[in-house]
Parts: sequence; C-alpha cells; structure tokens
Amino acid sequence: MTRWIAALIGSTALVVCGIVHGFWTDRWTPPIEATQAAERLNDIPLELGEWDGEAMEVKPDEAGGGVAGFLKRRYVHRKTGTVLSLLVFCGRPGPVSIHTPEACYGARGFQIGLKDRYEAGGGDRFWKTDAIRNSATDETRLRLYWGWSDGVNWNAADEARLQFARCPVLHKLYVVRELNGLNESSRNEPCEDFLTQLLPALRKTLFGAS
Repeated sequence: MTRWIAALIGSTALVVCGIVHGFWTDRWTPPIEATQAAERLNDIPLELGEWDGEAMEVKPDEAGGGVAGFLKRRYVHRKTGTVLSLLVFCGRPGPVSIHTPEACYGARGFQIGLKDRYEAGGGDRFWKTDAIRNSATDETRLRLYWGWSDGVNWNAADEARLQFARCPVLHKLYVVRELNGLNESSRNEPCEDFLTQLLPALRKTLFGAS
C-alpha cells in the first residue's frame, strides 16, 4: 500500500510539472501579448519617407519554430532605386532570440564577417556586418543590420536569450541589402537612412509610443 501511494504521488507530481511547464513555455497556446504583437506587424507603414514597400513571399518555416509573428517586405528608394529587405519577428524570447545571421544565413551557405555596433541614435543600437556566399558561377554579398527590442529600445545584445529571458514579448528585426561592388563603402549607407525612417514608425505601431 505504501509503495502504491508513493507511486501515485510521484505520477501526480510529474503530470502537474508537465502541465505547468507546458503553460510556461506556451506549448499549447501562445500568450495573449505575443498574439497581439503579431497582429500589429501589419500596421508598419509601407511608405517610409522616400522608401516604398511591398510584401514578400514567406517560405514555409522561414521564420523558425515558435515565432508568433513574422513580417517580410521589400522596400525601394524612389530616387536612387536602392532595394533592401525588412524582416521583423516577434514572440516569446526563447525562439526570437536565437535567430541570428550565424544561424539563419550560415545555414544558407553565407560566411558571416566581423560584426560592429551601429549607433542609430535615441538609445537604439544594432549589429552590422557583411555576409558572402560563393558559388561556381557568382558571388552574393549582403549587408546586414539586426537587433532586438523588448518594447523600449533596440539593442545589439551579446546574449539576447539571457538578456531578454523575462520579457513577455521580444521583437527582432533585420534590414538587409545586396551589395553591388566588392569594395562598397559604408558611407551614406542606405540601410541607415532607412532605419532613421523606420524606427519612429516602429515605436508608434508596435510599442504605442508617440
């Protein structure tokens, strides 16, 4: 009888722990905050200063597992014709924090260069780097800017998974541009001009700031 009671208590404890862990990790349903954040992604303006945007096709599993929302757009500068891509993720910190160029672009055959921090002003900071992929017939070079936000500022975090572990919703963005020349300078970088137009819009649409 004693062994039976002990086994029953142990089994019950395991079930309770499993249920608690399931709710803690959103195994069955996403948290309300993450769902609402995902709905706000489409409120990001298509027109940002001299940049005009359009939705891009999202491939299956492109956003990664566990992400509540994912937006992918192509923006073109009206005067120069410069083209860049915007990708915004949102959801629980765990899945969103692990999306880095080393993982995302490395899996596509890109070699990631040394990264530096870009100070965007107003307390916002992003990582920036170039990525290169060589094939038998051509070479693709990308310039990447990325960072995370818990709703206050955008941050070039060293350990995003630890830094944002307790926030209810985490956002991450990429701004990506394909480079035309081997020695293209970072002076007058179009991605940085785009970010000056984008960031105020994100504060308003995603975070409710005036």
